[in-house]
Amino acid sequence: MATCTRDGSWALLRVLGDLPGEIRVNEPLAPYTTFRIGGRAWAMFRPYGPEALAEAVVRARAHGFPWLVLGGGSKVLVPDQGFPGLVVLTSGLTGWHEEDDLLRVGAGAALPKVARHGLAKLAGIPGTVGGAVAMNAGTKYGAIADQVVWVRALLPSGRVHTFRPEECGFTYRDSLFRRVRLPVLEVGLRPVPGPAVEPLLAERRGSQPLNLPSAGCVFRNPTDAPPAGWLIDHAGLKGARIGDAVVSERHANFICNLGRARASDVLALVERIRARVEQLFGVWLTLELEVVGE
Repeated sequence: MATCTRDGSWALLRVLGDLPGEIRVNEPLAPYTTFRIGGRAWAMFRPYGPEALAEAVVRARAHGFPWLVLGGGSKVLVPDQGFPGLVVLTSGLTGWHEEDDLLRVGAGAALPKVARHGLAKLAGIPGTVGGAVAMNAGTKYGAIADQVVWVRALLPSGRVHTFRPEECGFTYRDSLFRRVRLPVLEVGLRPVPGPAVEPLLAERRGSQPLNLPSAGCVFRNPTDAPPAGWLIDHAGLKGARIGDAVVSERHANFICNLGRARASDVLALVERIRARVEQLFGVWLTLELEVVGE
């Protein structure tokens, strides 16, 4: 593996240069995340199709480069020092169309747009369909796993496999694709009649701090205790701040970026929250947020 940023960047450019897509070296990652936090990647690649995405990951593996597939950048915290490897964007995989009673959706399609076509219970969740499947995104009305018919993802061998729902390992805010890092390429979803989207969006706007950069809910709700937001609120931590990272006054399970927050600020605040909640309630909060590199 290359040992410095410049060497790694140009080595990746040589490895990927013939693939259809756009490649940038030493690219800042903060603009690609909803948190607006994070350092630079050695290289960033935006493939023009799923085949190019798969080949980029295969080549990165073969040459010993760390790699990361990034969708809409929600639920992600990028370290201040950045990512010493390849970041592959799914933003070129946005195509989707209806086939009888099925929605065939590229991994990079925006979830808020797709939600209007039979996935209303997911209305307002940011990010992409691929990311939503990987983390089994959902609301109190249900999760995306409820409507998955199949998922096409890249295996470690480099082969593309179509997973049936029972093979996806869906659990609360998790899946096989997230646990063992299988990049999602395309998803088949079954649209269902549901509530109108606009009231759900209004509910979300009224209960969440959408005016500031964040990654959404930071912690998973415990299975045997009150929700994480309730625990943090009743621990007196609304408004708690380290640097420009602050616990939202509107929803205590959100950490917001007031403008210049660093990943180190967010992580320090996470540990303060965990320690206080454990001290008061005996509950250790598990991250829903994915910290890149951990």
